[in-house]
Amino acid sequence: MGFGFPAAKRQTSSTNGSPSGRRMWHTVHSWVGLKLSMFMSFVLITGTLAVFSPEIDWMLTPEMRASNDGNQPLPLAELYDRVKAQYPAWQQERIDAPQNSWFTAQVVAYRPDGDLRRIYIDPYTGTVLGDGPFFNVQRFLRETHRNLFLPTWVGVPLVGSLSFVLAISLVTGLVVYRKWWRGFFKWPRAKNRRQFLGNLHRFLGLWSLWFILLMSATSAWYFVEYTGGRAPRLPASGDAVASTTKPHLPGAELQLIAESAFEDLSILRIQPPGRPGRPIVFLGQASANLVRTRANFISLDPMTGVVIRISNAEDLSPHQRISEMADPLHFGTFGGFFSRAIWFIFGVILSTISVTGACIYGNRCISQLEAKSTMTRVWKGMGLGRLITIALISTYLIAGFLFLS
Repeated sequence: MGFGFPAAKRQTSSTNGSPSGRRMWHTVHSWVGLKLSMFMSFVLITGTLAVFSPEIDWMLTPEMRASNDGNQPLPLAELYDRVKAQYPAWQQERIDAPQNSWFTAQVVAYRPDGDLRRIYIDPYTGTVLGDGPFFNVQRFLRETHRNLFLPTWVGVPLVGSLSFVLAISLVTGLVVYRKWWRGFFKWPRAKNRRQFLGNLHRFLGLWSLWFILLMSATSAWYFVEYTGGRAPRLPASGDAVASTTKPHLPGAELQLIAESAFEDLSILRIQPPGRPGRPIVFLGQASANLVRTRANFISLDPMTGVVIRISNAEDLSPHQRISEMADPLHFGTFGGFFSRAIWFIFGVILSTISVTGACIYGNRCISQLEAKSTMTRVWKGMGLGRLITIALISTYLIAGFLFLS
């Protein structure tokens, strides 16, 4: 079995086709799901964990915990100014607003020795709480799920290609399960483990149809982006116009100018000038729905406060809007904690569908695979797929170890 639905009992006739035709669909469904079951499950589980990876880091890193004393948070630019004053020799790359009210703000910066670090600052008190490594649980799970620590031009299309496996499993599962729409309210019940796994697999699959379609579509888009279909670049932030010898205006003053010039913008990130002659850029969310933070920005001359460029996601082309929608839809970040919780639950469900599908096939093939345990039968049934999976995961583990060291 695969990641859609188990086969229904054979019928002498069917609106979905002849018995031989349905057997063919069932064979495709089983083969696709089993051969890549370990790789698919690995990607699904790491993606599910990635949804709440900031919260995992929050639990492991005391410096990420804000005081949340009931006061209003300080302007993001003021927090940046305080970090800059305390770490004058560090090269700040950006400051990100807190993930939630109980999170600190984070500045990503390079130390003088070139080491990339995160600096944590309480948004309510402005107290700098310390710094830590840039590579954390969130980055680890992101690099794992997105590209297996491989170069992005290899890893992203490789992981994205699983979207076609999901789509094939979905279509074949619907074909082999006759009158599938009747199963939405049939609670999984059975006399033995094999029947229970089949009913559970089918029940979870039906309620996850929308999520499977969404994950398949967004993953396919990542595949398209890295195989020649990338959207045109977003507007550039431009260049500063004043003399580079003048001192910069205070960050809080620049933020007030940005908020006045781009009234709809809720600032979530600030990118300071990377070098003399570059602007300060304020990024965030505005009137457009379902876009990345980078899609809306305003850039200012840091020495005069003159507006250089405003980019509103409402003005992007359809191709660019589709590209900017992929991440919010794939990870469920568009609705804050609530939407991410839904994505996490359905990620667990989809991972369960993957595992139970392989187990169903293993239990069905007791005599052919000549093994007693279900997992042994699954392992034998994977054939060449297990070698491919071992090679990919081994590459990931080696790359991850080298990255950490």
